Amino acid sequence: MCRLFGFRSAVPSRAHRSLLEAENAVAIQAQKHPHGWGIGWFAGEEVCVMKTGNAAAECTRFQQASRRLSSNTMVVHVRKATVGVVDHLNAHPFHYGRWLFAHNGTVFGMEEGLRAWMLEQIDEGFAPLILGDTDSECLFYFLLSALADNGVDRSGRGLVDPDTVLQIVRHALWALDDEAVARGLERPIVNVLLTNGSTFLAHRAGMPLHLSTQKVHCSEFDACPAVKVCMERQRPVGVPVNHMLVASERIATSENVWEEIEDGSTVLLYPDFNLRVAGPRPAWEVPELPERYRNIPA
Repeated sequence: MCRLFGFRSAVPSRAHRSLLEAENAVAIQAQKHPHGWGIGWFAGEEVCVMKTGNAAAECTRFQQASRRLSSNTMVVHVRKATVGVVDHLNAHPFHYGRWLFAHNGTVFGMEEGLRAWMLEQIDEGFAPLILGDTDSECLFYFLLSALADNGVDRSGRGLVDPDTVLQIVRHALWALDDEAVARGLERPIVNVLLTNGSTFLAHRAGMPLHLSTQKVHCSEFDACPAVKVCMERQRPVGVPVNHMLVASERIATSENVWEEIEDGSTVLLYPDFNLRVAGPRPAWEVPELPERYRNIPA
């Protein structure tokens, strides 16, 4: 499996502490996830991606990029391969237009018919863009096709309605889960980050995923419910924040309060920095990691 990290901030920010310097920085996590790394960020209206099949923990370019890059929105991924060879084509994040995407987990049963089913759902204009052999890249274009089929701009550059994106992505991931069950396959594990630089979506299904919107040193943390998200309250209508971090593991710094996202839930950060948590679908059951993967670092 892999590790995800992403953030969106009201002001351009660097992520060097979370990526390199914190006690549980992404570079440290990458010691057990050595099959490639990628950083995606936004420079004005343009998406930029740097990625390679090299191990992030040993890569000077990862360190240089982590220290130098500054953006309002960033997605970082370190890979532990389960599907697909180790090379730069299979490293995350993937991008199209302004969409930037990373995945932690595995879509099981790809060679038992699920890849063919997903390809049937993928827009004929998107299918030739799948250059690698991972389940993750296929999943990205599966989700883009669901968005396009439901009226979201196919170029990936137009304005989007965040709530529409939320509903379409959730229903597409549910459809994938239902198809796996119908075929008698192991259920997919699909923790994903998806952003166009202004709308930011994080979905948890089967692996840990954590959220931080609050600094430890804020004097209002205990008293002011309007500036933080409490997952147990499941606020569906939006909470104002000024930054958001999402990570597979809590990154130990003295600056952030981390909350665990409930499995099956989706976090949506609007362009105006209101944050919404959509809970699991009715009767949701957490997908189980197959026995053969349990000794692989998650």
